[in-house]
Amino acid sequence: MERSEDFRHKTGKIREALEAKGYGCVEIRSQDNFSCITGGRGFIGLASTRACASLFITRDQVFLVAENIEADRLMEEQLYGNEEVQVLSYPWYAYREREAIVERIASGCRIASEEDLAPELFRLRTVLSPHDIGNYRKLCRESAEIVESICKNLRMGVSEYALAGRISEAFWSANIEPITLLVAFDRRALRYRHPVMTENRLENYALVSVCGRRKGLVASLTRNVLLRMDREMVLKHQACGMVHTAFIHGLETGRTLEDVFLEGLHQYDVQGWPLEHKEHHQGGLTGYAPRALRAKRGCGHRISANESYAFNPTIQGAKCEETVLLTEAGVEVMTHTGNYTYVDCDVAGKRQAAPTVLVLGQ
Repeated sequence: MERSEDFRHKTGKIREALEAKGYGCVEIRSQDNFSCITGGRGFIGLASTRACASLFITRDQVFLVAENIEADRLMEEQLYGNEEVQVLSYPWYAYREREAIVERIASGCRIASEEDLAPELFRLRTVLSPHDIGNYRKLCRESAEIVESICKNLRMGVSEYALAGRISEAFWSANIEPITLLVAFDRRALRYRHPVMTENRLENYALVSVCGRRKGLVASLTRNVLLRMDREMVLKHQACGMVHTAFIHGLETGRTLEDVFLEGLHQYDVQGWPLEHKEHHQGGLTGYAPRALRAKRGCGHRISANESYAFNPTIQGAKCEETVLLTEAGVEVMTHTGNYTYVDCDVAGKRQAAPTVLVLGQ
């Protein structure tokens, strides 16, 4: 599926929702929906949750409504001159002109907000199209290769800031937005589950967690390194891998996310760490957000094929995290490269190679 075909597919789904709910138009303003529909960046600032322009999708047309500052750039560089989109710009200082443009687009019809179509847009972002899946596989593979390459070359004395900088530089060089970087060394890795970087310098153990975004899709992964052998840490990672395997092999169409969560909790018990899940969320549904839904008790979301998940079990400094895709054939680990260190996990007869801590000096 090409980009243009994907655009028509997604706008077609939105039009079906408009017709079913009695609306003539919807305004798309959020960054995740903008990227999902167009495949482009709608942000100015990296942390923006709203796009810097709006898409108005009617029963038969699509309009990009933007300030004169943004209109040409968005159309040329992010929408790639999409001929199905009409650009309507207004001076940045003349908001009333925007209001007049919106009135012309609406022509008396009911305009839906994103909240009015929330279930339909959520499904559009989480049940991935063939075009999404192709982009996602490439993003996940490249993100993992970058992180693993850097981790394999860690040396004593590097700071958490410097390591985050190396990853960020490599990500941007590959057109990947580093929207989350968590780096912790030694005692900080043992103490904090969301370790934002400090000037702390590496002595022996490094935990590296990232979320990289491209075309709106988010790849999540964690890799861990020991400069010298620490048997206790190795065992924790092996247990983490077993819990992660329980999570991903619990993914079956029709089950609920709560069902999967309970599979992971059971494996925590089996591994002898029954309370660790209380110290950190366990991940969940992903796609056009780092986590669209967290796995937890009471989460009744029904699992579908072509959804992606990123679970992240932790055990006192150890962490296992991959981005996976549930296909009709089963679970595909999109961030698996085959070029790191893995532990062979067997949970109820289902086997999986889970990434484990890389020991550089045996």
